[in-house]
Formats: sequence, C-alpha cells, structure tokens
Amino acid sequence: MRDVMLTLHYPTGMKGIPVATTTDTGVLHHFKQAVLAEWQQRIDNSDDEAEAMLNRLEYQRLRTALALFIPDGEDEANKN
Repeated sequence: MRDVMLTLHYPTGMKGIPVATTTDTGVLHHFKQAVLAEWQQRIDNSDDEAEAMLNRLEYQRLRTALALFIPDGEDEANKN
C-alpha cells in the first residue's frame, strides 16, 4: 500500500483542525468500506433517476480512487 494516512479533523470553517492521524491498514480498509457503503445507500435511497445517476457516478469515482490508495487484499501482516 502506498503511504496513505487517515486524519480526523474537528470541523471549523472549511478546513477543520487535525486531531489525530493513523496509517493502520485495518483502519484504512474499514474507512474504505464505510465510505463505499454510505454511497451505495445514497444510490439506493435516491429520490429520482437523475439523483441516482449522480450518486452512481460519485460512487464509481470514489471506488476507483480508494482502490488506488487502499488496494484490496493487502497483507494484514504489514499493518503499522
């Protein structure tokens, strides 16, 4: 896996204040699954076909981007 980190931000303004950061691969994989599940739910709960299409496009974009940074099947022995 590339050097990827997940940062928790406390929301203030447009950027927020960083609170904590992790590079734990298990946490990163859980984050990836949670994000994709949320977007799948948005697709399933769309009010009309146009909204569903936009949600599917965002889901595909996120799936592609997250697969690049957090690939599936990462060796759990390499956890940080």
